[in-house]
Amino acid sequence: MPELCGGVIVASLSWSLPRLGVARGLFYLYRMIFKRGNRRLWNGLLCYIILTLPFVVIFLSMYNSETVHEQTKFLQSNAFFKNGQKMVEALIQREALSKAPVSHETCNDLELIKIPDATVDSMNRTLFCDDVAEDSDVVCRLFFNKIGLEEGKSCLRPKDGYLVPKIVYYVIFGPYTFQFWHYVSMMSAKRIIKPWGLYVVGDAHPVGYWWKRAMKDIRGLRFVYRELPPTIANKKVTWNHHLSDLVRLQMLMLNGGIYLDLDMIVINSLDPIRNHDITMGLIENGTGMGNAIILAQRHSPFVKEWYDAYAKYDNKQFYKNSLHVPRDMWHKNPSRIHMESDKFYRPNWFEADLLFKKNDYPWQNNYAVHIWTNGNPVPKGFEELKTLNTTIGQIFRYVLYGDPSLPVK
Repeated sequence: MPELCGGVIVASLSWSLPRLGVARGLFYLYRMIFKRGNRRLWNGLLCYIILTLPFVVIFLSMYNSETVHEQTKFLQSNAFFKNGQKMVEALIQREALSKAPVSHETCNDLELIKIPDATVDSMNRTLFCDDVAEDSDVVCRLFFNKIGLEEGKSCLRPKDGYLVPKIVYYVIFGPYTFQFWHYVSMMSAKRIIKPWGLYVVGDAHPVGYWWKRAMKDIRGLRFVYRELPPTIANKKVTWNHHLSDLVRLQMLMLNGGIYLDLDMIVINSLDPIRNHDITMGLIENGTGMGNAIILAQRHSPFVKEWYDAYAKYDNKQFYKNSLHVPRDMWHKNPSRIHMESDKFYRPNWFEADLLFKKNDYPWQNNYAVHIWTNGNPVPKGFEELKTLNTTIGQIFRYVLYGDPSLPVK
């Protein structure tokens, strides 16, 4: 019996401490039992249980403790464990350090965006707070995490000397049937911007022929699942558009890049305006600042202040937080934002005839064109482009074929 208990003690201390190696301890016990015979089987098992149980209890308690300090204090109160205390403390500290988040701005921003949107807690914090997050495309990391694959080095951000990274986002919530002009918008982003990452962020895949066509034709297009926020600042959301307005700012704050609405068509390279903290355009002073296209550097001070205003979300005014807040911020300090109103939003919504009825607007000078779809004859497929002699026909042909002219070659 003494030899058997001694063997159990050796097995337990050698393997249970660093890794709870119960299997190895049982293997040692198995050998002892077969050497000594069945008479000592129950004595051996009883001895093993008595000696191993405290280690299991201590380790479970230790891993439920919240801090290394609490774990160490717990160990010090157990005389049984004192001889192995130094080894155990080292293991605890190593484990704690491996799990501790690295403090940097992306991690801090993650805490900031929780204030009006509690669903941020559903995202894996490590993706935004570990030691490689600041050098990574964190939306790329979110994509790989959601599909259960290792990212490797594929999400490291290229460095090209610009403040605004060439990462493009669309944000779509709810059931959404893709239209032809949505396909054209994404094709323009892919061909003109040539982005490092092209993401559709939402709670459900879009549907329809043109979504399937986009997934087939646009290499690198990724859908990134994002839980639908049920409220904003604990208030009921009156218009679902506001959810997209909120989440687009989250993407820009955490990652930087270029946000596009699905009715924005990119015409020219955006590189000349990628070295500003933020670039936007005024739709017109009454409507407010347009948020259908936004270029912003990561951790943009302007975006942070704008996002902060959602803590006082007004669910009774459609334009308040989305368009009026950034307009008013610009009025207070025009130097904070680079403006490209004409090159983003002309022709304006009240100039829609220049797009849909005429063919002489100089759109080639724009960075992008907003397609005012409500109540206007937007092309629904390739066939219409063969004969459509309007500005919108020219723009679509330019994006899809590289030549705006008729006849289509």
